Amino acid sequence: MEKPDLEDLVASTGKLATLPGTVVELLCLLDDPAGCAEDVKKIIERDPAMTANVLKLGNSAFYGVRRDITSVRDAIVLLGNRCVAALSFATGMAPVLRRELTGYGLMRNKFWNHSLMAGAAASEAMRQAGEPQLCSEAFTAGLVHDIGMLVIDPWLNQHGIVLKTEGPRFGVCRVESDALGFDHCQAGALLAQNWGFPQSLVDPIFHHHMQHFDELDTEVTRGVAAGNLLAEVLESELEDPPDSLGSEYPDVGECLTQLGYSHDLLEKVRLDLTTNLEKTLVRATSSAPVEV
Repeated sequence: MEKPDLEDLVASTGKLATLPGTVVELLCLLDDPAGCAEDVKKIIERDPAMTANVLKLGNSAFYGVRRDITSVRDAIVLLGNRCVAALSFATGMAPVLRRELTGYGLMRNKFWNHSLMAGAAASEAMRQAGEPQLCSEAFTAGLVHDIGMLVIDPWLNQHGIVLKTEGPRFGVCRVESDALGFDHCQAGALLAQNWGFPQSLVDPIFHHHMQHFDELDTEVTRGVAAGNLLAEVLESELEDPPDSLGSEYPDVGECLTQLGYSHDLLEKVRLDLTTNLEKTLVRATSSAPVEV
């Protein structure tokens, strides 16, 4: 079987070739430290579904401790404009990421849940590293780290191929490379460039499986690599909880140490993600502690 050309595959992604205008605008604001709250408000209020989801997430996280969040302006005042922009970006990406990837054996919600978990874990890695100002950026990068699978999956389906790995998908890049000649990290980076993503997001997408560890030269890139690793282990263990968290994957601790994070982070993220997802998402996108 002839292997596909990566650029041709990305170019043939159809609906994936473009993103909704509001998502692109929010991404530009997230990449601009000077982006103002009024700009965020105007973009979100043009999208009723996005507005409704931001209000739902905000109120779920705060439980009315301060006061009810009844408008985008309230959300920005209480959560911060970058937090609201990141939450809205996640809402806008949901239709793109919430899909079944049969070529990877992933059901519809499995891929979306992994994306959310990796984003939240990457953000928590930033907080643990003492870089809370990077939480929103890490969450955003973690959310989209696996978009390369969206490029590869249609080709796998066309040829009746299902990629299989043992346990969590730690070895998926090797399996992809054997089948196609490239992996989802390379495909995702190229798709991100075509979408106009900033390099600060392209790099974590390309490096999130740590295949070029020496090039992981930014905190966010390292955080997303850790977030993906944590999400893979957590998902496996949530489906079949072992007696000791992480006991089946002794290499995980070593990898986290390489990335500069404590293995204790695994338990912290697990507890956050299994108690209240809405609260966790607001914490993941906020540079300050969230009162609950």
